[in-house]
Amino acid sequence: MRSIFAIALIAFCLSACSSYGLGPASGARHEGTQLTEDERHRLYSAGLAASESPLDTDLFKDVCKKIGIFGADGRPNDGYLAFVATHVDWAMKPETEAFKREINTKEKARDYINQHLPQ
Repeated sequence: MRSIFAIALIAFCLSACSSYGLGPASGARHEGTQLTEDERHRLYSAGLAASESPLDTDLFKDVCKKIGIFGADGRPNDGYLAFVATHVDWAMKPETEAFKREINTKEKARDYINQHLPQ
């Protein structure tokens, strides 16, 4: 959980220092994927929750590639910082609490990814 908090804090700080356009509405499909913005945030959250060190795992990198914030090389692309900044806002919404409980263990988070990550 500390790594999730650290990532959220870094993203918040970076978003305060940068200007970016807001992404598509939560129901809109994201360019280059068949996922809504909400689905992308759910998968990202599950990717973070699936490991003690998510940034070092292939599962997290796969999630980030599929949601369009990592390139094929497994490294953050130009959309990464903007997405993470909007993710902080998404994660703070009261309506995300039920989802957070749904993925509150590493196993549940991995199961969610396995069920919802596009192939």
